[in-house]
Amino acid sequence: MNKNKARKVWGIMAIGFLLILPLGCAPRKVIVGSVVKIVGQKGDWTLKVNGEPFYIKGAGCGEPEGRGGEDYLELAKELGANAVRTWGTDQGTEHYFDTALKYGLMVDAGIWLNSVTDTGVFSCITDDKYMEKKKNEIVEYVNRFKDHPALLMWNVGNEAIFFTKDEEERIALSKFLEQMVQLIHQLDANHPVIYTSSDATALPYIKKYVPSLDAFGMNIYGSIRMSHSRWDQTTLNIPYVVTEFGPLGPWDVKKDANGASMDQPDQAKAALYKYMFRNIMDFKGCNLGGFAHHLGETTQESMTWWNLNYKTLKRASFWELYKIYTGNVPSNLPPRITKFNLSKINGIAPGETIDIFVEATDNENDPLNYNFILATAQEGILKYYVNEEIPAKFISEGTNVKLIAPEAEGRYRVYVFVKDGKGNVATSNRSIKVGP
Repeated sequence: MNKNKARKVWGIMAIGFLLILPLGCAPRKVIVGSVVKIVGQKGDWTLKVNGEPFYIKGAGCGEPEGRGGEDYLELAKELGANAVRTWGTDQGTEHYFDTALKYGLMVDAGIWLNSVTDTGVFSCITDDKYMEKKKNEIVEYVNRFKDHPALLMWNVGNEAIFFTKDEEERIALSKFLEQMVQLIHQLDANHPVIYTSSDATALPYIKKYVPSLDAFGMNIYGSIRMSHSRWDQTTLNIPYVVTEFGPLGPWDVKKDANGASMDQPDQAKAALYKYMFRNIMDFKGCNLGGFAHHLGETTQESMTWWNLNYKTLKRASFWELYKIYTGNVPSNLPPRITKFNLSKINGIAPGETIDIFVEATDNENDPLNYNFILATAQEGILKYYVNEEIPAKFISEGTNVKLIAPEAEGRYRVYVFVKDGKGNVATSNRSIKVGP
């Protein structure tokens, strides 16, 4: 058969084959996984994604959607973030990765490690069953997502060493972490592995027992400069990532008359986010960037303690980070609450009426809408959803608002949400105690 005739025959066969192909078997676009490397030396480290420099302007975002269907990864894109962080394999699902990819976000994929507590649940010294189960989980998870183009790095453990109080167990946990880092490197040579410490507390353990780690993560709610100095003094020859940064935690603020931690005003929180990320950028080259905590609706400590948003509404902290992440100036800012007081906060009888006094202003003079909720007031519990809104009766009479106290005794938080109708919200809360 001559060449021209052969080409004609094969062309006809190819056309025929394409015609009988069902639509569902049409060739798909090949998606190539990301290749992420840390290059350089101390003081001049750079994270590179597919060969291009990538400085993390991130947001911790444990769930892609809220319980009301809110799209929090889309909100991360609006924030100007280029990366998001999860904490466990239950959060970083295929849907999460695919949605992040859609919005142009990279994922710091969390793999949770339990701390060894005094509850006797497990031990890193004797509990081979737990460690084998964790190894299998990591193998399955890494193999599943190592070629996903939205993957930035693997984040194994979050403050696990800090919450492990026994020194022998801390050492055993650190050695187990080293095994996990080596395992991930064997499975995936294209993405760094990071461990997240409570501030700089894990530095001695990482330096001595986890030499294979690619970067050191720090959750910082205080001084970036002090944490940087501690990292620098250890001579640990890997860069760090500020895996969480945000406002003061309950451990750093005053308690009210009910023993509840006093949540900071929106403007104070916004100023801290701005100050902390600017400090992070001051040490660029030693660090690879940071993740603001938190975008979404975690109710840890309070319904609003950590969140940059309330559902789809943007708070002052959101816009401060937006200005830094994007270099743009928002056209409309949230209201500012200037007064929020209650006529009584303790010694309240079930069903008693409490007067609420609230005032707010708005830069653009937008008409303001006030909403109130009552919620539980639990603190110090390391879970994503801790506090919940509970049914309550609020009575509005013009500018006067009253709350009918719940029948069940206990400590609660009363919240006000001031909305401007332009997608923004300001919020404040006070605790109350029903009963003696």
